[in-house]
Amino acid sequence: MGRRFQLIATDTAGGQLAWLDARHRSHVHVEGDVKQAKDLGLARWPSRSWAINVAWTQIVALAANLLACFRQLALPAGPLRNAAPKLLRYRIFHLPARLTRGQRKRLLHLRADWPGTKEMIRAWKAIKALAAPT
Repeated sequence: MGRRFQLIATDTAGGQLAWLDARHRSHVHVEGDVKQAKDLGLARWPSRSWAINVAWTQIVALAANLLACFRQLALPAGPLRNAAPKLLRYRIFHLPARLTRGQRKRLLHLRADWPGTKEMIRAWKAIKALAAPT
């Protein structure tokens, strides 16, 4: 089946239609970011108080920035880096583990049969390989 094109009447001068199309296509990334922020909690304000909702919105923005940094620094390029926050939450952040202490060390015991264990270990190694800030 061939593609159908719809003629759109605009009041712009000639040659600006391509610019409008490019502008619209670049806005798709913004809409994706807004969708992820809504998944992180922006869709539900906790209170009727304006001050509490402002604080909530700032916390959601901070969480979105931390998640974006985690994706870029710790996750390899692929489907998991571009995954929705809900999938990351259940694949990586909700990993069952047990923290123990012994021999002056803290040990984190991860379940080997959990689906996200290997991804979390790879992410931890990527974070540990980063240079320390000076």
